[in-house]
Amino acid sequence: MKKLFPLFFAFVAVMFASCEKEPNLDKLDNEYLVYTQYDKKANFKADTTFYIPDSILVITGSKDPVYWNKDNSNAQQIIDTYVANMQDRGYKRVDEKADANLGLQLSYIENTSYFVGNNNYWWWDYPGYWGPNYWGNGWNNWYYPYPVVYSYTVGSLLTEMVDLTAPTTGTSNKLPVIWNCYITGLANGGTLSLQKTIKAVNQAFVQSPYIKH
Repeated sequence: MKKLFPLFFAFVAVMFASCEKEPNLDKLDNEYLVYTQYDKKANFKADTTFYIPDSILVITGSKDPVYWNKDNSNAQQIIDTYVANMQDRGYKRVDEKADANLGLQLSYIENTSYFVGNNNYWWWDYPGYWGPNYWGNGWNNWYYPYPVVYSYTVGSLLTEMVDLTAPTTGTSNKLPVIWNCYITGLANGGTLSLQKTIKAVNQAFVQSPYIKH
């Protein structure tokens, strides 16, 4: 369920998931790391469409939300890389969230660190985060079908794929995150490396062959 791409960065990001041990740092080099996990019960082949926002949330520690939008060429190239990979896997991009089976949300940690676990949702306290209500349909919480405990460090790109076809009932509607990607070590001297980021995003899909219609 969980895969590690053997490229690491100069500082340490601690990650635990399920019963899996920390990565063996002796076998990783000084570039970047791509970590993915998914819901084994998810039927990726049944989904046909996806929606991705035209912005990337930038986590800066600011009291106000910060986004890289269409005016940021790096952000658009990163988003285009996700779109190309999804389309290569047989999915169709749609312009309206209501028409999508799957949703993708991207966040970049620029200058602060966060911790998240199954019972510790830091994004509820962060302004502008892609909350479940962003996707509509009455969702008011997240649901991870797998254990998640990470420390997210500076220079990390976070991606979550949500199942927008999940039923909503009652008052505890939880939106399933069926694929999670954590890429770290993307900053050179505090600046995001676009070339490295695009390579890492492509690698995330290489090690996720189950994402296919």
